[in-house]
Amino acid sequence: MTNVSTSRNSTTAPGRPPIALVAWHAVEAILRHSQATLARVDLSQPQWWALNNIVRAEHGLTGDELRALDVPYGMGAEVIAHAADALAHRGWLVAGADGRLTLTDRGRTGLATAKEHMTRVRAELVGDITEEEYATAVSVLRRITGNLA
Repeated sequence: MTNVSTSRNSTTAPGRPPIALVAWHAVEAILRHSQATLARVDLSQPQWWALNNIVRAEHGLTGDELRALDVPYGMGAEVIAHAADALAHRGWLVAGADGRLTLTDRGRTGLATAKEHMTRVRAELVGDITEEEYATAVSVLRRITGNLA
């Protein structure tokens, strides 16, 4: 991993690494850790997103509604639909007569197990960072994004 504090191509002041590089390394580390954790319970990140979005919808979601979701990390809309198809094949999701996907008992059990693991991931991610520090980091990153909008 590159030491972000010693980047030679930096256009920032010495000791102030480029925020994009720091953010990129953070994203990579978070995704790597999250994906490895999900893999231990035989889930991919898109399957995790599909399950969480479907369970939050009062009456489940259709394939078109899944494709309309804002899928993070630059993945196309079809990725989450394919993830849902794989979960249906596994018996975690079932389509009703109206085409709405909902979780089966097996899916609810699997999601509960995954949530336990992902709760630990969040605790590991946050570590000794206070709620105030976390809120500040999120606020700063959102302001940076807003500055570029």
